[in-house]
Amino acid sequence: MKIRIGYLALLLLLVGIPWLTYGQDSLKVTEPFRARHMVFAGLQIPLNYTAGYQFQFSRRFSVQAQGGVIAAPFDQYTLKLLEGFGLDPNLSRVIDRSFRGGSSASLGVTVHANSPWYGTLYGQYIHFTAGPITPADGLGVYLNRDFSGFGLLDSSAFVFTLQSNLWITGIRVGRSFQFRNSRFGLNTELSLGKIVSTQNTFSSNRPGIDRLGVTRLLYGNLDEEIDTKLRQHGFLPTLNVLLTYRLH
Repeated sequence: MKIRIGYLALLLLLVGIPWLTYGQDSLKVTEPFRARHMVFAGLQIPLNYTAGYQFQFSRRFSVQAQGGVIAAPFDQYTLKLLEGFGLDPNLSRVIDRSFRGGSSASLGVTVHANSPWYGTLYGQYIHFTAGPITPADGLGVYLNRDFSGFGLLDSSAFVFTLQSNLWITGIRVGRSFQFRNSRFGLNTELSLGKIVSTQNTFSSNRPGIDRLGVTRLLYGNLDEEIDTKLRQHGFLPTLNVLLTYRLH
């Protein structure tokens, strides 16, 4: 019920934006262009909290850099979204149960129209840490079965931590609004990202076991399996709501 109320409030905010702001349609394109600097912060739903900087060096083009923090409740929503695109529930369950935190960084190039509308091509790097994971979890991911009830396989005597690095490319379409008589504004965006590559590394609480050939083989197979599943089902649509501030 709380989630529905939150989405309703967000919808009402988006509908009411045009009444609180004025667009940039009225800007005269004949005026000499001056470089613009802007900072922003907000939400990429359901991915992360984000903040960044944009430099518009011409009337048509700008570049931006931003970072983000993946924390509750976005960690759960992101996994549910990936499940909707077919991600294996066993892998989703393991990550969800052991999630510890994540961060992201993004670079983008934006094309501006003669209006408040714009489009962005971006690349994004995401890092997240999950653990502890038991051998039962690992076998469950690899064999698509639940081994959590198998005694020694699910023991805390031997657990390992998963760290994943994801590389994503995607596009955004957005619209900017400027508050009246203010440097503040609001950007709303729809984006679609695709996971194009991953790197998954493991370390356990038993360094001696990590050096065994059979353990390294297991880690390699798990890396390949997770990479395949995330690339195959790794679509990340987001709704972005960003508070902006023009520096110049």
